[in-house]
Amino acid sequence: MNRLVKYLGVILKWRRLIFGNTLILTVLAVIVSLVLPPRYTATAQLLPPIDEGDMFGLTSLLGGGVSSGLSRFKAGLSGAATPSDLMIGILSSRTVMEHVAERCSVAEYYRIRKPSPEKSVRQLRYMTNLAATDDGIVRISVEAKTRGLAAEVANTYVAELDSFLRYSNISRGRNMRVFIEKRLGQLDTSLAVAGESLKAFQELNKVASVDDETKAAIDVYARMKSEMSVKEAEYEAARSGASDENPYVENLRREIDATRDELRKLEQGGGASGFGVGYGVSFARLPGVAAKFARRYQDFRIQQEAFAALYQQYEYARILEARDAPTLTVLDRAVPPERRSFPRRAVMVAAVFLFSLFLGIALAFLSEYFGYIQTARPEEYDGWQHLRRELSTSVSRIFKLGSRHKS
Repeated sequence: MNRLVKYLGVILKWRRLIFGNTLILTVLAVIVSLVLPPRYTATAQLLPPIDEGDMFGLTSLLGGGVSSGLSRFKAGLSGAATPSDLMIGILSSRTVMEHVAERCSVAEYYRIRKPSPEKSVRQLRYMTNLAATDDGIVRISVEAKTRGLAAEVANTYVAELDSFLRYSNISRGRNMRVFIEKRLGQLDTSLAVAGESLKAFQELNKVASVDDETKAAIDVYARMKSEMSVKEAEYEAARSGASDENPYVENLRREIDATRDELRKLEQGGGASGFGVGYGVSFARLPGVAAKFARRYQDFRIQQEAFAALYQQYEYARILEARDAPTLTVLDRAVPPERRSFPRRAVMVAAVFLFSLFLGIALAFLSEYFGYIQTARPEEYDGWQHLRRELSTSVSRIFKLGSRHKS
């Protein structure tokens, strides 16, 4: 109790210091809060696609094929990135930010000296905050000097992201379509040749078909061969946009090698030598005419299956190229905010008031302490005074060196 009375006595003794310090700093905080230019924050919210493939224009309508391939390709490029991470990465890219800064005239609003794209992007990064919530919702918050500019920049981000994704969809579909068109042209020619050869052989030798076991084995072999052709086309298309070390490209290469091994087993068949059709059926064990017919039928089925599979991929690519639907779901468009986000005058003044009050009390106790040791422990007081002089000398030297360096 005596100690509490002593503390209150110190506060009352130095009340003028505490009150004056608190009053001066609080008044300065009020003045500064009134002088500081206001800033306003506008926020837009985007919902990423539920399916990662949808962000790149691929919906469940496409099923597999190109859709699953490009989704895996994207996953190989981005690792474990979520759709929200990808959207934030695109929004924070230099390309998108340059377009946003140019469309919103950021350099003019902020009167940037000797404006350049780099300076505009730097200012835009300072204004922008990109984040994703735990639910995956992407928030684009823009703090600007005017209400209208904040909302305009946030909505321009949304428009640029949508434009980028549309262009990406169309370009990806066009590239895939062009690539598959070339393969389809080659397969169409091969299929026509194989069909004519099979027809001519049937007419010449009066052969209608082969036995069911051989036909079934040939059909299985043809399907596997067509699947490998699709994988090879997908592999070549993926290599045009990624390195050989890309996880997706490596996975495709392993799948192609595994399919080749299976085909090799089928080709060996069960015969002692020669080319076989699998399941214990070897061309070497077939009659001469049947063996020749089986070879032609096998070639025809391979070309037919490969053409059908690639044509399905071609249709997917055409849908992707032609698609021009909105690629984003905008939960909230940015609107001009009613209140400023900075400065928060009440918070600023209250914080400075509390800080200055405690600072005044601390100064009061320090003054009381030094007054006490000046009379009771003069040696300790002299030590503090010596430390103060050394500190003042060091500070003076630093300022002198700084002035000399400037001159």
